[in-house]
Amino acid sequence: MRIKGILAGTLMGLVMLLGGCSFMEAGTDAQKSTQAQVTGIITATPGIYDSQDTALVVQKDTENMTIQFQNLATGKRYTLGYDGATQLLDKYDQPVALGQIQEGSIVTVRFYKPKKTLAYLKIPQDSMAYEDLNNYVLDTAAQTLTIGDTSYSLSNHLVVISDGQEAELMDINQMDVLDVWGWHNQIYGINITRGHGYLRLQNDSYFVGGWIEVGQSVIRKITEDMLLVVPEGTSTVVVSHNGSSATQEINFVRNQEMAWDLGDVEITVVQKGKIIFTLNPANATVAIDGRNVDASAPVELEYGLHQMTVSAQGYDTVAQYIKVAEPSASISVELDKGEESTQEETQEQPEGEQQTQSQTTQEIQQNQNIENPTAQSQSESEQSAQQSTQTTTSTRSSYKVHIDSPVGAEVYLDGNYIGIAPVDFEKKAGNYVITLRKTGYQTRSYTLQVDSEEKDVTYSFSELSKLDS
Repeated sequence: MRIKGILAGTLMGLVMLLGGCSFMEAGTDAQKSTQAQVTGIITATPGIYDSQDTALVVQKDTENMTIQFQNLATGKRYTLGYDGATQLLDKYDQPVALGQIQEGSIVTVRFYKPKKTLAYLKIPQDSMAYEDLNNYVLDTAAQTLTIGDTSYSLSNHLVVISDGQEAELMDINQMDVLDVWGWHNQIYGINITRGHGYLRLQNDSYFVGGWIEVGQSVIRKITEDMLLVVPEGTSTVVVSHNGSSATQEINFVRNQEMAWDLGDVEITVVQKGKIIFTLNPANATVAIDGRNVDASAPVELEYGLHQMTVSAQGYDTVAQYIKVAEPSASISVELDKGEESTQEETQEQPEGEQQTQSQTTQEIQQNQNIENPTAQSQSESEQSAQQSTQTTTSTRSSYKVHIDSPVGAEVYLDGNYIGIAPVDFEKKAGNYVITLRKTGYQTRSYTLQVDSEEKDVTYSFSELSKLDS
């Protein structure tokens, strides 16, 4: 009778122990897990865990067979080891390889805390994921990411990944292609799947003042000593000026600088084409590259890229690029009428008309810059570069953006050289790309969102990384 009592007590204790493990699986696995807690021995058997978490994948170390995670709510990080017994599942419960689990993605994990071993990893069905995202608006000031018509807030614990390494939010250029993960309308992870590199033109004096095109994403006026931010991958690069042009296929590597020597390129013969304009209203004014032209007759333009502006009183101004590539072509432009309130203000205040049209043109240019992020207005960049070298008068009329460090680095504002850090430029509200370069060091660029507050602002960036010799 005494033996039976002991046996019954043991069985009751085992039942209570099993019932107290909320994350333990039933059956054989639960028994093995219980043994592991008692003996300190854990076998490579799927399903052995005592903890569960919804986390973000920060870094994978395949050499040491570990994965670093970050808790979504707290931002706390921890590292777990994995082995052949670890289950890796997609959102449909299908097995996946570790290579299919990206840094920055949101996952559900189950693990055995005493040994820091990962038993189970699954992509949750209710997590939000965007792949190969290239149409977005990132607002670092408001901490939002807008995709289509939906705006998501950025988590305070946001993780940005580039080439398997953590990066900063300012490292993202508008032309970058992203994978994005979120949870409950909040973004927690961003992986830059296709980033950007840099292009420097050498012996380009002939083409200064002309145009450069990099694929479909970059259209810029060529300035002296410019350094362009360009999308990663192979692109067709075209430079043109005075009807002459040169073309080159270039493979741009992420974060690396490529140089194109234009001194030995074969320049095509200057060619011109005639453009016939059809305008509505017929009395609209046409300007090409900042100069008014007579659109009532065919306009002869050199082959290549030109900036066209069409405006008329009471109508919204259109500003866009046109490319001349054949002996003759026709262009039709129909302007949209402005709002009645705007027209009434225009009739009463003629100066208001000019202001309204200028604002409309600016909005159009800003929209173009979203599609072609580096296609900024030449006048703005050049003006900023010039003003940065001028001394201020006794009466302060403008505020400055100061770039204090890294000291000695070349500083480029939207691709245009403005000086050696520390340097400054005139403060105007908007988005800017600051590129930092120093011989022997890795070039870096940052996207700045400058506010409209009437005060100076100062940026101090990290020191550039030295290149391997």
